[in-house]
Amino acid sequence: MASSLPTLNLLLDRAGLWPRAVKLLGDQVHVDASHGPDVIGVVGWTRATRSEVAELDELRVRHPGPIVALLAELPETRGARSVNALVDGAVLACDFRRALLPTLCAVASGQCVVPSAVRRLVLCRPPLSPRERQVLAMVVMDFSNAEIARKLVVTESNVKSHLTSAFSKLGVNSRNAAAELILDDESGLGPGILRISPEE
Repeated sequence: MASSLPTLNLLLDRAGLWPRAVKLLGDQVHVDASHGPDVIGVVGWTRATRSEVAELDELRVRHPGPIVALLAELPETRGARSVNALVDGAVLACDFRRALLPTLCAVASGQCVVPSAVRRLVLCRPPLSPRERQVLAMVVMDFSNAEIARKLVVTESNVKSHLTSAFSKLGVNSRNAAAELILDDESGLGPGILRISPEE
């Protein structure tokens, strides 16, 4: 993202947002301790990966102001949840010339702004079927596919089919990632998504 920095600085300067209201943090996150709460930090992320999101705790200790993420690509579902929950604003790099300044102005006035495409990733997750929830609950309890099949009296291929469908709905691609997502307090999911009602 470094190649876009001169353009970004120019845009901010023309809008009167550089450097008073906005300080660019850049790809290598570096924050001057003198930055006050009126300074919006712009951090360059690829797609809100786990490691990028993990830097936020440390970043927030050093930077008291709001933070806007400039995303190189549309994140996966997990990254989209992090964007919605953890930063004050986000802009996709492909929309950055059109969307960055309005986003910064909105964040400066106390609003939270994320691209609609990122928001849809979180809101449009198809519901899990009762069987998918059963299978995922057993994955969280660390049962193997063979053990799940025996307990539910189905074939192993049937279990794999339910897992493939559930992984797609959760935006993950492995058992570990699914279990971690379900047990992560910040994911917006939690074990409650595995609850099966009496009617089901």
